Amino acid sequence: MSNKHQEVQHRHHHHKKHRVWKWAVGIILALLVVNGVVLAKFYHDAKTSVESTYKPVKHNTGRSSAVSYNDGKPFSVLLLGVDTGDLGRTEQGRSDTIIVATVTPKKTTLLSVPRDTLVTIAGHAGNNKINAAYAYDGVSGSLNTLQSYLDIPLDHYIEVNMKGLEQLSEAIGPVEVDNDLDFTQSGHHFAKGTVTINSENILAFSRMRHEDPRGDYGRQLRQRQVITALVKKIASVGSITKYQSILKAISSNMKTDISFSDMKKIYANYKDATNISQIQLQGNGQMIDGVSYEVVSSDTLQKTQAKLKEQLDVK
Repeated sequence: MSNKHQEVQHRHHHHKKHRVWKWAVGIILALLVVNGVVLAKFYHDAKTSVESTYKPVKHNTGRSSAVSYNDGKPFSVLLLGVDTGDLGRTEQGRSDTIIVATVTPKKTTLLSVPRDTLVTIAGHAGNNKINAAYAYDGVSGSLNTLQSYLDIPLDHYIEVNMKGLEQLSEAIGPVEVDNDLDFTQSGHHFAKGTVTINSENILAFSRMRHEDPRGDYGRQLRQRQVITALVKKIASVGSITKYQSILKAISSNMKTDISFSDMKKIYANYKDATNISQIQLQGNGQMIDGVSYEVVSSDTLQKTQAKLKEQLDVK
């Protein structure tokens, strides 16, 4: 095992404060950037802001042709939440949140992938956690590794850094979620039942795992809950009136390879995709060579792959 490999694995093995998922599916942007009744200035500002986030990467989806958004074909988006952008961190960082979104004209499905999932990473021998793919090779590494592991095409990515969640929450205002666990995190108490999430407590609610008997799986559940609430809030007419703050949060904290042109097509043909369902890739914790991994059984992985392929209409 190389020194670089050991160093990266060591960084992944230790939990640090302020790890948090990041929001977004392609449909969020689509709903933001085009609306039939908005003024021309909104369209211009949206186009300028979103184009500043456009960062294509080298990646082969394996499809024979690109997805036709005009025809409402299913597509997929890899959502990466990286632990940079806060506390002065500017390094490559790690993808501490990994969610695969499959989008059809009628619904979006969010699959949470544990960041400690044991995988093979091309070009890096030995055991690896799936979030090491980003540390090694950036977005391209994550796309290639997840695409191989899940055996589906990954058409796009959205990467959001640490500050994005707070700024987006501040821009759109409070949302409500159903909390199934009484806990306190970073001085914020969350009782069981309906709780209000805002820019002051959204990181605390999203990142807690140590008090949750489900560990990181409980945290991933809360991440998906907040994603759903944010999507619905952003899709509302009231949120559109705050578009400048929302666009600032997006342009300052996000990168994607979804072009503004494609976002307009998505908006026109996938309006019901805000109907969101959630699934969790489940593994078992195992210690291998002194490192803790989440090991997903072949049966579980195959069932998950089959479900994603059905949603994307691929074999």
